[in-house]
Amino acid sequence: MILIGQFDSPFVRRVAVTLNHYHMPFTRNPLSIFRNAAEVQKINPLLRVPALILETGETLIDSHAIIDHLDEMAGPARALTPRHGPERRHVLQAVYLAAGMAEKVVQLFFERYNHPDKMLAKEWEKRLLSQITASLERLEHDCGTPWFFDNKLSQADVTAACMLMHMKLRVPECFPATKYPKLHAMALHCETLDAFANARPGADETVPSAKS
Repeated sequence: MILIGQFDSPFVRRVAVTLNHYHMPFTRNPLSIFRNAAEVQKINPLLRVPALILETGETLIDSHAIIDHLDEMAGPARALTPRHGPERRHVLQAVYLAAGMAEKVVQLFFERYNHPDKMLAKEWEKRLLSQITASLERLEHDCGTPWFFDNKLSQADVTAACMLMHMKLRVPECFPATKYPKLHAMALHCETLDAFANARPGADETVPSAKS
């Protein structure tokens, strides 16, 4: 399998961590949606990553769809997302909340990065910050120790940790350790795992505007 995208995307990274956890071999083509836009759009018309090219040649897009396929390949006994019942609902709710929050972080980062302060849409920035803060508060409330649910690693942990570490990279002031101690502890615990360590962004995997 070939994973498309850079590890500075938390969505690409959560797919890579899942592949690593399942010990599923893959190679990576670290295309950038900025530097390699034309190539990425040939793979995904929406010009988004990740994409996963299967051994059959089929291409899956969207991290949720990709991970659903990986869970199916892993089988119910190993899947990071439970297959049914309240356990499944709880994990998926945390996953979708963390992923939605990360989308707001990306919007906030680019709003701040690409516009001088006097051109910032202050009401829009305020709205994004409100969405991020409310999401963090809900996740902090729901998070267990050391894992989100049932004392074992789940996709809730994988996704939330990837999104939170991305937040620390892009807008660290939004994620103070003293305010969200359970989330910080969970994310740091995840980062000790080989599945995470082998999917960290390299120095060259940064947004182009930050390098030029």
